[in-house]
Amino acid sequence: MRARLIFKKKELYPDGSLTEIRIWQVGKSKTFPLGIKYAFYFIGPGPSREILVGYDNHHGKGDHRHFQGVESPVTASSVSELLQRFRREVSEHLQKQGIKMKEEV
Repeated sequence: MRARLIFKKKELYPDGSLTEIRIWQVGKSKTFPLGIKYAFYFIGPGPSREILVGYDNHHGKGDHRHFQGVESPVTASSVSELLQRFRREVSEHLQKQGIKMKEEV
């Protein structure tokens, strides 16, 4: 099965940071046992545009988190749980900057 994008949302914040959430439906396999591929990124303002927080499950690495330049494996009962965790971490970061996170997806 070819990957089919089923959800995409990009949000820009006043400080220039942004979130991007993408979810694809893929064939179930050892790599993607749920038939879902995802990438959730919170990217800091320019000029560096570094990934401040990220979660994804691309080939070869499985479910993992990006935080302050370090990748580490994560476990969760669902992609929804990881998305909630991601949004909570982004919200905490934005609150420290005095910025309110946009509404839920």
